[in-house]
Amino acid sequence: MDEKVILVTPSGEKVEKKMICMFKSMDDDRPNIKNIPIIAIETGSMNGANYVLEFFWEQNGIYQPIDNELAWGETKKVIIDIINEKAEVEGVI
Repeated sequence: MDEKVILVTPSGEKVEKKMICMFKSMDDDRPNIKNIPIIAIETGSMNGANYVLEFFWEQNGIYQPIDNELAWGETKKVIIDIINEKAEVEGVI
């Protein structure tokens, strides 16, 4: 996927980033992120041989870093489920 997204920093600067994937959890067991679009973007940096990713969720029509501990925990579980092909998600691209 080579789709780009424009994110707005807290200072108002617009930054273009490469989107890796987008998904929405449909699982009732994940109430903090259910039906909320989540995107993974490439930061441009690496940790060893691995690319560093950031995850954002849509809040009030704007993609923002996931700053809620419960939502972040649910997001990590969905990512693991996607890897293990057990997730009930919509729109993984």
